[in-house]
Amino acid sequence: MSLKHPKVALFDMDGTLINNYPYHLKAWQIICEKYGAPRSLDEIIKDLHGTNFEVCQNFFGKDITFEESTRIGNEKEALYRKIYSPHIKPVEGLIPLLEFFKERKIPMAVGTMGNRENADFTLDHLGIRDFFKAICTAEDVEKGKPDPAIFLKCLSSLNSIPLKVEELWVFEDTSSGIAAAVNAGGTAFGILTSKSEEDLSACGATYCVKNYEEILKLIS
Repeated sequence: MSLKHPKVALFDMDGTLINNYPYHLKAWQIICEKYGAPRSLDEIIKDLHGTNFEVCQNFFGKDITFEESTRIGNEKEALYRKIYSPHIKPVEGLIPLLEFFKERKIPMAVGTMGNRENADFTLDHLGIRDFFKAICTAEDVEKGKPDPAIFLKCLSSLNSIPLKVEELWVFEDTSSGIAAAVNAGGTAFGILTSKSEEDLSACGATYCVKNYEEILKLIS
């Protein structure tokens, strides 16, 4: 099977460009314990979606202020970067796929609910910033995934609205991310770094792969 190439490709960051999910979980475990909200790993996974404010509301209660959530979120992200820095590397096949799309003049963007510092950390450590025409982060939207706001922001930045479903490819690794991709009107590709194929397919993933080497086989 060979797929027709997209007109635009959007990428989530965490768990999609890099397989960093366990490091985010570890950082949240430490932060939850520090601020009196000890949670099991399963509880953290269940409530880890949306904007930082939404996540902090899930973890610490609806009474938390936006300012408090910002401070806690920044502390958590700095801890995550410290923990993950020695281990950072791209998901297998990512850079060859980016090169493939670039050679064919397919515009690409990153749409992540991570903050700007994490995006800079990831793109600069991997040396892949120049592949992307737009980089949209949590600071650019008010609603987190599964709301499609972050991907619609990417498309607006690329001047790429409207597109047919088959013309827009979105690479994601979480259930809320896949739902956001579908809600944005794209074909969702599930990267199996943090969720099962069953989970991502149930949320609307058209294709599920272990890494980008499998994508390259589908389009080469």
